[in-house]
Amino acid sequence: MFDDIRPEFVFADSIVAVKDIGITYPHVDHWVTYHPERLKRELAQRRQLGYSDPKFIWTYDRIRLKDDLGVPIKRIGRKGGSSGYMGMWVGLEVADKVVLCGIPMDPKMPHYRRPKKRGWPEAEMYRKVWLDNLPLLKDRVRSMSGWTKDLLGAPTADWLSN
Repeated sequence: MFDDIRPEFVFADSIVAVKDIGITYPHVDHWVTYHPERLKRELAQRRQLGYSDPKFIWTYDRIRLKDDLGVPIKRIGRKGGSSGYMGMWVGLEVADKVVLCGIPMDPKMPHYRRPKKRGWPEAEMYRKVWLDNLPLLKDRVRSMSGWTKDLLGAPTADWLSN
C-alpha cells in the first residue's frame, strides 16, 4: 500500500501513527492508541509485515497494560477528542509543529480500516474538545483534510519553514 512513499520524500522529525495505521505504515516512531488491549495482536500483525517496532507506544495515562510488548510505553494525560486528538498531542510532545494526515474528523469520510462503511458519525461529538483547545493548536498544528483542515488550515511552505 505504501510502496510508492520513498523515505526521501517524508520530511518529518517523527512519524506518529494513530491506532490502525500503526499496523500497516512502514516507518513509525510513536504509536498512539486508546485501545492498548489490541496492541499485542496489532504488533504481531506489524511484525508479520516485516516492519520494525515503533520507538515508543503512547496511551492515556490511566490505562494499564497487562503484557510486556517489548516496546517502551509512554503515557499522556490528554483525553477526549478521539484517538487522533491524542495522537496530535503526542506529536506536540515530540515536535514543534504537527501536520495531521488522515484525521479529518469528518462524519462523512470513511474510516481507514473500514473504507466501505459510510462515514464515522461519532466524529462530530469529538469536535468540541478540539474547539476548546484551538488557542493552543492554531499556531502549531495544520491538517491535510476535512474538518480539521477547515479549522486549523493546511500546511504551507512558509508555515513549515518558520
